[in-house]
Amino acid sequence: MSVRFWLSTARLVIACALLSVMFVQLVTPTVALAQGGQEVAIPDGTEFAVVTTEELSSKTASEGDPLTFKVAENVTVGGRVVIAEGAIVKGIVSEAQKSGMMGRGGKLNIRVESVAAVDGQKIKLRAAKAKTGNDKTGATVALTVIFGPLGLIKKGKNAKIPANTKITVFTDEEKKVQVKA
Repeated sequence: MSVRFWLSTARLVIACALLSVMFVQLVTPTVALAQGGQEVAIPDGTEFAVVTTEELSSKTASEGDPLTFKVAENVTVGGRVVIAEGAIVKGIVSEAQKSGMMGRGGKLNIRVESVAAVDGQKIKLRAAKAKTGNDKTGATVALTVIFGPLGLIKKGKNAKIPANTKITVFTDEEKKVQVKA
């Protein structure tokens, strides 16, 4: 067999391999659509509500504690559900300070981070919720005047965010997701 024969065969094999790769790339979206899927883009800044699943308190929370929220209702784009109601939203405690003496109220800041779309993809979120406990500084000054140094014992209140508190969040990126047709 000649060198020309082997070169022709090698070219034919390479051409077939390239064509098959191109065919797979062209057919894959068509197969997904044929199976009832459709690609929808969730725009950056899409607004929706999440709710706290438990009471949060500056008395018990620590910075870095993981938090769980739930999506309040279906999030739709173009009439298609892209994030399902009840989907788990992950977040963290970004700052927590217990209430203190001299009437200083507690402080609690939380941050939402991500949620899963209907196709399972992670979507980054942005929003913040801050709560400050009642500051009793004025009462402390009055108690100090009336009772002297014993008035400094007055303690402020811890910050609390009750369970089922709605928090408005926004997508922090554009993401294309597969939804059912």
